[in-house]
This record gives sequence, structure tokens and C-alpha cells, in this order.
Amino acid sequence: MRRVLSGSFGGGYRAMHRSSFLSFVLCSALGLFFSATATAAGPAGNVVELTGQVTAESIEEGLFPKSGTASDCAEAAKAGFTCGQIVSRKTYSLPVDVSFAVGSAQISAAATSLLAQFGPVLKRNEQSGNKVVFVGHTDASGSQQLNERLSQQRAEAVRQYFIKDFGVAPSFLAATGVGSAQLKDKESPNSAVNRRVEITTKPAK
Repeated sequence: MRRVLSGSFGGGYRAMHRSSFLSFVLCSALGLFFSATATAAGPAGNVVELTGQVTAESIEEGLFPKSGTASDCAEAAKAGFTCGQIVSRKTYSLPVDVSFAVGSAQISAAATSLLAQFGPVLKRNEQSGNKVVFVGHTDASGSQQLNERLSQQRAEAVRQYFIKDFGVAPSFLAATGVGSAQLKDKESPNSAVNRRVEITTKPAK
């Protein structure tokens, strides 16, 4: 009798654990959706401004978050998610005013110093099941066509930097320009804070 009760209890506990975990995954995914929406609209808690040196550990945790255990990853997979979707990802924002000359897509020495911190981290995470995305942004001055082209060129310049200087696989990196579509400061559309390149990751498809 004791053995039967124990088995029944154990099975019930495991079922409760799976149910709780899947609920956690779904809630986390919803939280990430709203967090991403907030980031696009303006400053959010998961956006890190690159104004100085950051540690390799913090970059890795921010761009390539890991779930606690392999069993948690397995449960996430059953629910249609990846481990990286359970833990919030960071977006690192590279200010263009110290990174590029006005109207230029050539990376400055100051930007190179900031970006160099990411090189080894990106290289060792090529097989992480993620994709690194560089997103270029401009302010609202200039035409839409010009802004989109310049933001794309700046994002691509950052991508090429990691390919050439750190040997990161091109297929692991993507670059896109959104022009002035996602202003950081909507009340001052021509402000320098709107000119930036952001570094983030997403699960590879």
C-alpha cells in the first residue's frame, strides 16, 4: 500500500511540476513580448547603454541567456519555446554620436573599443542556437530613404567588423536598418540619442 501511495504521489508531484513550469514559460513569453514592445517605444530595463567597459560575463548573460537545467529546456521545448525565451535577453545600445561621423558609416576608434568587448563572446556562442542582430537607427532629420539606407550601412559596418576582426561566421550575424521608425526620444525626433546601433539576439530558426 505504501508503495502504491508513494508512486501516486510522485506522479502527481511531477505533473504539478510540469504544469507549473509550463505556466511559467507562457507567462515569461508574454512578459518578453510586452518588454520588446516597450523597448521599441523607448528606454526599457533590458536596454544597456554602452558608455564604457562591460564584462564578458554580463554580455554573455545578456545576449545568450541560459535556462537553469537541461530538464527545464526539455519542458520548454515541449511547449514550443527555447531556453533563451525563458530568460530575458538584453539589448546593447551603441550611441552613434561617438561611433560614426555625421552622415558616415565608418566605425570610429571609440566604437571599436566598445565593440571589441563583444568579439570573443560572439565567437564562442556561434553554436548556441541563436542569431545576433545589429539594428541601425537614425533620428528623423533627412528623408526616409536616406535614413533607412544610412541605418542599414551602419548596422552592416558593425556586422563586418566582427566578421573581419574576430572571424565570426557571417551566417551567425544579421544587420538591418530601420531608419527613424523606432525613435528613442519621440518628443525630440532630431535628438542625437535617436542615432544608435543596437546589438541583440534571437533564437535561430
